[in-house]
Amino acid sequence: MARTQLTDQLNRLKRHPGESSAAVSMSMPMLKSKPKIPSRYLDFAEALGGKLITNKAGSYCLIRTVFPIGYRHGSYELTTSEINSPLPLAAFDSNCNSETIDFGSVLFIDTETTGLGGTGAVAFLIGAGRIIDEGFEVLQYIIPDYSDETAMLEDLNSIFSDELTVITFNGKSFDLPLLTDRLIINRVGRKLSFKHHLDLLHASRRLFKRRLQSCTLTNLERELFEFNRTDDIPGYLVPSVYFDWLNSEDLSMMNAVIEHNRLDIVSLFFLARLISEAYSTTGDSLKYSEDLHSLSKWYDRRREREKIEVVYSQAERLSENMSAEAVLFYARSFKRLRKFDESIELLSKLTLENSKHGFLANIELAVHYEHRLKDLHKALEHAAQAGKYREIPASQKVNLRKRVERLKLKLKKSKLTADKF
Repeated sequence: MARTQLTDQLNRLKRHPGESSAAVSMSMPMLKSKPKIPSRYLDFAEALGGKLITNKAGSYCLIRTVFPIGYRHGSYELTTSEINSPLPLAAFDSNCNSETIDFGSVLFIDTETTGLGGTGAVAFLIGAGRIIDEGFEVLQYIIPDYSDETAMLEDLNSIFSDELTVITFNGKSFDLPLLTDRLIINRVGRKLSFKHHLDLLHASRRLFKRRLQSCTLTNLERELFEFNRTDDIPGYLVPSVYFDWLNSEDLSMMNAVIEHNRLDIVSLFFLARLISEAYSTTGDSLKYSEDLHSLSKWYDRRREREKIEVVYSQAERLSENMSAEAVLFYARSFKRLRKFDESIELLSKLTLENSKHGFLANIELAVHYEHRLKDLHKALEHAAQAGKYREIPASQKVNLRKRVERLKLKLKKSKLTADKF
């Protein structure tokens, strides 16, 4: 190969990618052109009633909805007093004491994803709700394609801060770990910034599962707010709706997914308000004795046992036929408060029950009469009654037998002592 040909080839290789020739680069300067937005992205945003946002990482659709003051969510209304009332963290977290937060520093988060977890699952729609001057604002971030996830996450990440309280429903196990993973994978950040995280799934179960059994968000809406969704899309269909858009640009069901996510966010606000109100009013806002019993157990866990007496008086008014479990719990609570007369009165209601609650009530009474009142006959009577329960655990059987033998021996000794005089 001639030397001149080799030199020409090397010169061509030195050119930067995109340069067609030295003549072109010298005749006109290189211009940075804006990336062309696909027409289907514009169609996507228009069909969903949102705004297409473009940043250096890509594009996403942002949908903004404001629920004004006076909006009714079933039987509940969005009022100025509700959004201005502080939120007691103790209603949700057993480790918190008297700290309260303003709703103005709360962000409600809910995601719609392409799967139930793992590195392949992507949150294609992220809803974020917050209190504003006009009422309750819901911002929904939705990506038109996988390649735009980074763009969405970068802007979403900017609304988080170290002073924020995040409220989710099952977010502790699902939403927040998933978003954190996606932030890392997309090199947006290592974690979301917030001060507190309150998961309403756990708080709802503590307060309402005893009565409702099912604590799905839609069931809580029906039972607590009398709010019934119409034409709501089932959660298991949500991923397929997004895949329909990716595969065939079919958006016929996407608005239903957006409405589903939007209502989830709004329900989180009312649910947080209801739970905090139940705690703050010592159960005055609750209508069922089962819920009051659950609230009492929460106070007991937090060692706020003086409030249990207040809750009991409310439960007593609501129900003449209180469950045996509740009666035993309140009896033990009164005992801890050293209100023995009230405790004995409640325990006495269970003594003839052939159940574990009746068994435990008789054991409590046997202890009380033996050690506190020194009435051995009464103590033995209740110990014997406890022995009639057929399903006594093996360990309890041994203890009960020892108790009966000890009481009989004490009675025998006291009789011998009495006979001497």
